[in-house]
Amino acid sequence: MKERSTKITIYDIARVLNLSASTVSRALQNNKLINQETRDKVRQTATEMGYVPNWIASSLRRNRSNIIGLIVPRTSMYFQSTAISGIQHEAHRYGFSIVIGQSDDTLEMEKELVNTFFSLRVDGLLAVSSMFTTTYEHFTPFIKNNIPLVFYDRVPADFAGYTITGDDFRGGFLATEHLIKQGCKRIAHFSGTLTCNLYQQRLRGYKAALEKYDIPFDEQLLYVHNLTSEAATIASKELLSKEQCPDGLFAANDTSAVAFIQEAKRQHVAVPGDIKVVGYSNDQSSRIITPALTTIEQSGYEMGQKAIDTIIKLINYGDTMKITKHFVFPVELIERESSQ
Repeated sequence: MKERSTKITIYDIARVLNLSASTVSRALQNNKLINQETRDKVRQTATEMGYVPNWIASSLRRNRSNIIGLIVPRTSMYFQSTAISGIQHEAHRYGFSIVIGQSDDTLEMEKELVNTFFSLRVDGLLAVSSMFTTTYEHFTPFIKNNIPLVFYDRVPADFAGYTITGDDFRGGFLATEHLIKQGCKRIAHFSGTLTCNLYQQRLRGYKAALEKYDIPFDEQLLYVHNLTSEAATIASKELLSKEQCPDGLFAANDTSAVAFIQEAKRQHVAVPGDIKVVGYSNDQSSRIITPALTTIEQSGYEMGQKAIDTIIKLINYGDTMKITKHFVFPVELIERESSQ
């Protein structure tokens, strides 16, 4: 059986360079009290010897890890991937690292990740709640221990802490109003699960636009599902089989809007000729589908930047700075061929 190799420590580096361990430690932390030549020599020797810092021990000594936890439903979602890019780039600029956990849009995995990140002693936690998160009780370890916690995009009901969201009510209103102005009078809506704040607000915006233009809300035109391509295809088949087919569809994400367009093609229903379609998020798929999809832009990269900027300020300064508690990003309608 092969023996496990002994890890190189700062004491090993100190012996090789004939320096004190405290000098080596400061040099590795780029402490300006150590001259540049010594810092360079220590870092070079550490690399050559294969030294790997023990960040857990270091965080215990300094009571700081410079690591921020991030919980997202799925990294494969276009909006989340762009937000993560904004978070990663901004965090690096401030000297923080990001550790990402996927909840797979399940409450059970979300709870597990919260406990894991708390055990890892992260300096703060950014979170996008799962579609089924109705309470923030499982985030209590962070709240009770005054560890900064910021939700962005999806937020649990009644959470009074720091939040970064898009103007989902406005987005739902703009999408529906656009369809009405294009002549639609019977508009269906594909909504996500209504335990989630995003879809509650987008539905409210949809209803508000109908009310403004004196179009009655029809419960039979509302389809609530998890907004995957598979679920949207099933809903599309049901919608297209109705005796009185709608002339417009507002889908609460681009994935379900694209699935509808594909199913409409299979059934020889013309988009936008027979049914005009608007999605949400401005995913890459919205630009490559034919016809190109009209959608709502919600600035994922910028939201990620704002989320990390907020939590780093909370980590560094607490509540001593003026930080907007509930920041709302404006949204924009991107008009393309699917609604013209």
